Amino acid sequence: MLETVHHLILHVVFILFTILLFQMFARESELGPKGFNLQFLAMNMVIVVFTMVFPVVYSSGYVYDFKVVPVILAFIYGGKRAGYAMVIVLLAFSFLTGHVFVNLLVNYAIYSLLLIPFSKWYRKAEWKKKLLMITLFYLLVPGTRAIFLLLKGMLEQLPLLLSSTVVIWLTLLISIYLIENRLEQARIKKELIKAEKFNVVSQLAASVAHEIRNPMTTVRGFMQLLQGEGLSEEQKTFIKISIQELDRAQEVINQYLSLAKPQTEEYEVFSLSEAMSESVEVMSTYAVMNSIEIKKDIEEGLMGKGLKIEIQQVFINILKNAIEAIKENGEIMAAAARNKDGQIVITIKDNGAGMPPEQLKVLGSPYYSTKEKGTGLGLTVCYQIVKRMKGEIIVKSELGNGTTFTIILPGTCSGQGGQLR
Repeated sequence: MLETVHHLILHVVFILFTILLFQMFARESELGPKGFNLQFLAMNMVIVVFTMVFPVVYSSGYVYDFKVVPVILAFIYGGKRAGYAMVIVLLAFSFLTGHVFVNLLVNYAIYSLLLIPFSKWYRKAEWKKKLLMITLFYLLVPGTRAIFLLLKGMLEQLPLLLSSTVVIWLTLLISIYLIENRLEQARIKKELIKAEKFNVVSQLAASVAHEIRNPMTTVRGFMQLLQGEGLSEEQKTFIKISIQELDRAQEVINQYLSLAKPQTEEYEVFSLSEAMSESVEVMSTYAVMNSIEIKKDIEEGLMGKGLKIEIQQVFINILKNAIEAIKENGEIMAAAARNKDGQIVITIKDNGAGMPPEQLKVLGSPYYSTKEKGTGLGLTVCYQIVKRMKGEIIVKSELGNGTTFTIILPGTCSGQGGQLR
């Protein structure tokens, strides 16, 4: 019994050492919540081969090892392809080394089918729920094996099975903690880099706005005066274009100022339903000019905490982008409702051209824009405003099928009023 536990602990040390070794050489750019790189797959293959080459053999000849750990890790962090690759390696190695191939084939075929939907639910869950989910899922393996031993009357192996289950379960939890911690570090590093970019933009905005805004206003005023003089049509056209370009430059400066604006801790309670309805009304004329219809389904009585003028800026910006993404005869659906958790879910969906995955990844980053004359600051400001309101923006898009912006904001009781700190 003690010798068996000793062998199990050696397996634990090898598995954790291999994971730490992988993390030492893996770069942050190669880590992601939807799947790791080939190094991660190779790490799991090494663990599988080791556990199968040096299995824990009970006195009665019953074999039990840690191969379930890398299979679970491959599915929940490497994705479906990595999971299938691990199962194929496991089965191929068992076939070549004389393991019970048929039993493994049946067991891991069932296990793989269960891990596919499980891994999707797992990625969406919070940290505590992840631990509970992985615990319940893992217990399927020793649970079914315990039933098998009871039916066969092999009661002497139950203590060994129990000790193995505890050791392997703890190994799985520690492995998940190490990987989740690494993911969190990579996420925080990206956030710090992004925050540094925002800081640079904010500092630049403060200087640019004050130095350029006043002379631009003066130039625009003189051009408007010149329009009243006896000029030719061509000269008037040139002045009109110049004024339009000055207005566009002024809009760019305003967007910089929105980024540089200090964050306030004082918020008002306002009607989100009213703010969204007004935003839709404002953009309806622009939509009609482009042969686009905006439909709305806004629940009454939705209240939010923040600045009404800022959230309207978010709605108008997203609606404007949706209109410009549709070529002709399109449709936009603007909806808002409270979900079962009390949050306010706002969706703005269009049937425009859509965006590829590589564009979605950088959407909202400073200076990134899909428009020819875009500055890449409009959506950046939107993300900042929603973040200040303790909310989040989720974007889903598919080429040829349009884009859906989902804004999730914390709900507020309609009876509240005044300002909150």
